[in-house]
Amino acid sequence: MHTSILQRALGARKTVSPFRHEITGLVTAGFVLAASALTAASGAQAFTMVEDGVGVALIELGEQPAPAARLAARELQHLIERITGARLPIVGRPALSGVRVVGARASSAAEASPMTAEGLGLKRYEHAILWGVESVVLLGHDAAGSTGSEIDYAAATSSGFGPERILLPGLFDDQGTLRAVYDFLERFCGVRFYGPAAFSVVCPQRRTLTVSGEDLRREPSIPHISGSLTWRWPLMNGQYGNPSEDALRLYERRLRLGGIPWYTNHTLHHYPKRFPRDQHPEFYADDGGGKLCYSSAALARQVAQDARDYFDGKTVPDLTLPPGSVYYPVVPEDAARFCRCAECRRWLDPHVNDVPRTPSGRALFNDGRSSHLWFSFVNQVARDLRRTHPDKYLCTLAYETYYWYPTGFRLESNVAIAPCMQTRNYWHMPSYANELGHYSKWVTDGRPVFLWNYYCFPEEPAVINRWHCFPGFAVHELAKLARRFARDGVSGTFFCGIGEQVDFYVTAKLYDDAAQDLETLLEEFFRLYFGAASGPMRSFYALIEETYSNPAHWDQNGGHHQTEQVAWETLGTEALMARLAVLMREAEKLAVSPEEKQRVSLWRTGVWDYMVEGRRAYLEKTASSRPPASASRPENP
Repeated sequence: MHTSILQRALGARKTVSPFRHEITGLVTAGFVLAASALTAASGAQAFTMVEDGVGVALIELGEQPAPAARLAARELQHLIERITGARLPIVGRPALSGVRVVGARASSAAEASPMTAEGLGLKRYEHAILWGVESVVLLGHDAAGSTGSEIDYAAATSSGFGPERILLPGLFDDQGTLRAVYDFLERFCGVRFYGPAAFSVVCPQRRTLTVSGEDLRREPSIPHISGSLTWRWPLMNGQYGNPSEDALRLYERRLRLGGIPWYTNHTLHHYPKRFPRDQHPEFYADDGGGKLCYSSAALARQVAQDARDYFDGKTVPDLTLPPGSVYYPVVPEDAARFCRCAECRRWLDPHVNDVPRTPSGRALFNDGRSSHLWFSFVNQVARDLRRTHPDKYLCTLAYETYYWYPTGFRLESNVAIAPCMQTRNYWHMPSYANELGHYSKWVTDGRPVFLWNYYCFPEEPAVINRWHCFPGFAVHELAKLARRFARDGVSGTFFCGIGEQVDFYVTAKLYDDAAQDLETLLEEFFRLYFGAASGPMRSFYALIEETYSNPAHWDQNGGHHQTEQVAWETLGTEALMARLAVLMREAEKLAVSPEEKQRVSLWRTGVWDYMVEGRRAYLEKTASSRPPASASRPENP
C-alpha cells in the first residue's frame, strides 16, 4: 500500500510543464524552453512585450481602477521588469476593465471597445486571458473598493528604495483581474511564487519576452482558502527567512487565498455572558448543569434572529464575518460539555457509545456522541431562518463529539457543513478511516461543504510545549486529498495552521487547479528553487516525508499525535539523522548561485538545524532524568 516516496524522488523523470504554453528561446540554470511552444496553440501569433532589453508594449489600466486591478498592473510591471530588466509603462485608458497589455505594433483591433467581466458573462470567481493581435486582456470581477490593508510595495518586493504605498484587495473582495494576471505570469512568463521574499520568487532571466496563447477562461478548483495563517511558526518562518508582514500579505494574494466570503468557528461561547441565566432562564434548563440548552426552542429562535440581523446588515454582538457572506456560523463552544437536562439526554444517552476506536480499543477524536442533539438544534434554527431568508445558509462544523452524520433525520437543505479533519495525521489509519468515512457522507448529502483542515500538526504541540517536532512533510498524501476535495465539489477550506513551504505551496496550487501533476510540481520546485543543489534537497525532503508519512513507523493502537519521544526516538533516529546530514552537506557543496546558496542555507537553519536542536535537547533531557547506572546496583558489603 505504501510506495516509497524516496524511491519516487530519486527515480523521478523530468516531466513537461503542467502549463500549456511557455515563453520561448530561454536557456538558464532553471529553464529550458523550446521555441515551438510559441505556436503550440493553433493559429496563435507571437506577442513580444520586451525586445533585447527594451520594452515594446504598454500596460493599460482604467483611469479609476479597482484596487485589485491597480495591484495587478503593478505586479505585472514589476515581474516583467525582474525577468527582462525593462519596465513597461502603465498608462490610463478611459473605461477599461481589468488590465490590457498592448504591443507597439498593435493593430486597430486593440482599440476596440473594452471588454468587461459582465459583458463576457464571467462567473464570480472566473477570470479570463484573452489574446488579440499584439495584445492580451486580463480581467475578472473586481470589487470597486477594498476591505484590505495598505502595504509598502517597494519594501515587500525589494523593488526599490520606496516607500511605495499600495492598497491590497481584501482577501474576500472580488479580485478576478489580479488572479488573471498571476495566471498569466505563471503560464506564459515562467514566474513561480515559492515564498513571500523576493529571493523566493523565481523569475527566468531573459532580454526578450515573447508570449502566445489561446483564449482562456477558468475558475479555481476550490474557490475558498483561508485560515489561521501560522507564517511565524519556526519551520515555515525559517524556510522563508523571516519575511516582513507586508511581504506575507502580498504573498497571500499571490497564492490566491480568499475567495468565497465564508467563516465558521465557535460562535455560541459568548452567549452565557450576553444572555446570563438569571435574565434569560428560557435558554437554560433547571437540571442542565448551567449549560445552554440545545433543546430550548427559545434559544433556537434567538440564534435565528441573530442570523436574520446579520443578513439584514445589523450588528451582531461578538461576531465578525467577511462582508457579503451568505453563510452564518452556528457552533457551540470548543470542548463542548452539553446540557444534561432530560430532553437533551434523550438525544445524548442512546449515542454514548458512538465512538470510533483503534483495534486495541483506544477512543479516537471526532465521534458521534453529540451529533443528534447538536444537529437537531441546528435544524430548528435553519427552519426558522428559512421563513425570512430562504436564500441564505447556516453553517456549522462537524467536529469533536458531533463529527458523525446523525442517523434518523437529515439536516435541513439550508445548512452548510464544515467537517474538521486532521489531514496531517493520516499516517494514523484508524483516524484516517473514521474521518474520511464520515466526510464521504457529508459530501454526498447535496449541501455546500467547506472544510476545517488541521495543517497545524505536528508543529502546534511542539510550539505550545516548547520542544521541536519531527517535520510533518506529507505532500503526497495532502495532494491526494486536495484532488479528492476538488472532485467532491468542496467549496473551500479553513487551514488551522499552514504546514511548511512545499506542502502549503502544493496545496494552494492544487486548490487553484487540481488537474496539475504533483510530480511535475515537485520536480519543478526543487529544480527551479535549488538549481544545482536540487538533487540532494529533493532527497532530503523525500526522506523526511517517507519517515513521517509511512504508517509502519507509527503505533496504530496509540495516540494520533506526535510526541517529543516519538519525534526523536522513533522518527528522528540517529541513523536517519546521519543520512540527512550527508544530504544537507552535499546540497551546500553543490549550490552555485547566490540565490541557491541562500535558499539551501534557509532550509538548513529552518529545518535541519531545528531538527538537530530538537534531538539534542530531547536526548539531554532524557539523559538527565535517568538515574545514574550505579544507583541500581547494591552497594558492596
